[in-house]
Amino acid sequence: MTRRNLIVLLMCSVSYPAIAQQAVMLDEITVMAQKRPEQAADVPISIDVWSGQRLEESRTLRRDQALSATPNAQMGTVSGSLYTNFTAIRGVGSALIDTDPAVGLYVDGVAAGASQTYGGNLLDIDRVEILRGPQGTLYGRNNLAGSVNVISNLPDPSRTYGEFGVDYGRFNTARSFGFFNTPIGNSGWAVRGALSGSRNDGYTPDDATGGKVNSLQDISGRFSVMGPVSDTVDFLGSVEHERQRTVDGAFMSEADFQAGRRSVDIVNPFNGTLSTTTARAQFTARLDNGDRLVSLTGFRTNETDFKGNSFPQGYFAATNAFFRSAGVAGFQYRADNPFNGSYDQISQEFRYESDHNERFKWVGGLYAERSHGSRQYGLTNSFDSGGFLSGSGVTLQSKGVTDTTALAAFADGTFALTERWKIFGGARLGYDHKEFSYDFRSDNASFNTIFAPVVAGFAPAYLASLSAPYVTPRFGTQFEVSDKLNVYASISRGYKSGGFNAGFVARGDEKAFDAETLWSYEAGWKGRFLADRLSLNGSVFFMDWRNQQVQTFNVATQSTPIQNAPKSRSYGAELEARLKIDDHWSVRAGLGYVDATYVDFKNALATGASTTIDVGGNQQQYVSKFSGTVGIGYAWNVGYDDLQGSAEVAYQFRSGFYFDVANTLRQPAYGLLNARIGVENERYAAHLWGLNLADQRYRVSATDFGLGSLVAVGTPLTVGATFKIKFSQQNDAHAVVK
Repeated sequence: MTRRNLIVLLMCSVSYPAIAQQAVMLDEITVMAQKRPEQAADVPISIDVWSGQRLEESRTLRRDQALSATPNAQMGTVSGSLYTNFTAIRGVGSALIDTDPAVGLYVDGVAAGASQTYGGNLLDIDRVEILRGPQGTLYGRNNLAGSVNVISNLPDPSRTYGEFGVDYGRFNTARSFGFFNTPIGNSGWAVRGALSGSRNDGYTPDDATGGKVNSLQDISGRFSVMGPVSDTVDFLGSVEHERQRTVDGAFMSEADFQAGRRSVDIVNPFNGTLSTTTARAQFTARLDNGDRLVSLTGFRTNETDFKGNSFPQGYFAATNAFFRSAGVAGFQYRADNPFNGSYDQISQEFRYESDHNERFKWVGGLYAERSHGSRQYGLTNSFDSGGFLSGSGVTLQSKGVTDTTALAAFADGTFALTERWKIFGGARLGYDHKEFSYDFRSDNASFNTIFAPVVAGFAPAYLASLSAPYVTPRFGTQFEVSDKLNVYASISRGYKSGGFNAGFVARGDEKAFDAETLWSYEAGWKGRFLADRLSLNGSVFFMDWRNQQVQTFNVATQSTPIQNAPKSRSYGAELEARLKIDDHWSVRAGLGYVDATYVDFKNALATGASTTIDVGGNQQQYVSKFSGTVGIGYAWNVGYDDLQGSAEVAYQFRSGFYFDVANTLRQPAYGLLNARIGVENERYAAHLWGLNLADQRYRVSATDFGLGSLVAVGTPLTVGATFKIKFSQQNDAHAVVK
């Protein structure tokens, strides 16, 4: 294989539209779902692919937006979209911040690790691949629900080009963005840089201050370089950094939301920052027999710093009334909730890939990862009273530190029995080891004496560890009914690591919670019809889920222990279609159905009570039974200055769902209507856009802390405009790509 062929193969991780063989046909979509370049239609996995063009046309700027608009997938964010509090695929997910994720996120091949950082910016992206179902064989632990691959545009050694753009919209929403790509002389090397900055003033008025809350500020950048090290070895490296900041994040009371109120009354809103850095270094060696050896080194770190309480005024009225009735005149309770966290991870994967043209295509490798995670929770209370705690305060603080070592060996392959019939399968053997330390302290001696039973209810400092091997196999078969239709069936196992409670831990909750496991059974088809103008894919699945990790809230101790639900299950289906009607009209639609419930969970802690309840038969948190999207696009030739016009209208919907295990906090069904229209040529582009055009009011999260439900409200109607300037210069001396 020549150097040119390898660069082309590397660029296969960046998809290019196929040259049309006839006037009207759908583009082919290339993916790396099985860690080798393949057409999405040939991969026996249910996949939703968001190309860079699709992301732009739908104004999908963040990862949480892409996942939430995918049938049978959900991602919830709070604090002005800064903090991810829930991620799920096919009803299998995690509403936890102290555990490993159930859905894996990979940024240019590097695992994201901490799930609360999933909702980041999409900057200069080629595509996002959303893989449904367990992906433990190739991707490892913590992928039992599925995986999300975010793939950036690669440096292009053929030409110098770039773009710069600006946005402006309602709520003083402003964004500037751009990228620059250039070859390094005639060396075959190229570099690419991208930068984006955005802000808004917040979309919820605060009656207490006269300002607005729930503002998000974001700045992100990436630098990447690619080129040949020798005649047989190529290098691809990148560094990416993002800093997100919530300004005045706030919750609304459920009562106010139900009353239709669009403002809050917050004195001490939540403020926080989340900084994430990702780096990778990939070497690819071509062997004489056409096989490849890949070394991928990854590093990821994030720092989190939050402070404030987000509670509306009057939320602690019952607490104040209790103390005043006990004779503490003028008692006024105030709370601040600082949170600091850090996560550092380094990983190394060695992968051997067979020649992709062989009858037996396979990949095998070794993986090692080391991570250090620290979470420090605070609860700072002040007591403004005329009595025994006048002017004093108390800070309760807990800190949990987890050091993890993960090792794995894996192999996966596909064998063609005949020209139409294939079998595929593989397995991953892994090992996890975790070291955990916990500390709790209270800094007010008077409080510790008076409220000794409360303080004594929290676990003291302790050390713990766990070690566990695991196996995640998959196997299945695939059959080509015709050149345009194939069907498949598969069985796979998912695994999510066990761990330790790291928040405020009550006595008795010090023990480790168990790992989750899941067996998935899936069948599906992928087909092209109407002379390649219609793509129609479908799948059905059943998941048998054991020891699900569920975070609950104990009102008696104010702790948030993680419990294992002995048995859960999820089953459902997906149907997705793309239709190219003619040179002008196109349609995209997707529908998902999932029934995800707790089958056996008799001792769940009830929200708003100190007792346990049986939630067997209850619906999983945040999971809608029905979800889907439909979009229509129209393109035309303006007839002036080579301008091409385009218009897109899309509607995404989801049925009702619950925020809590007990199924008491419910969000009814809702839908979001979005649209964009504009013109573009090779030099500039201008578009008008609108999001949530029907101004639908809905909750993105809800929590009951025992004093009433608090909700985070979704973004209301937003309209704006985008303008871009583009430039390009062909490098004729070294046009090696495309």
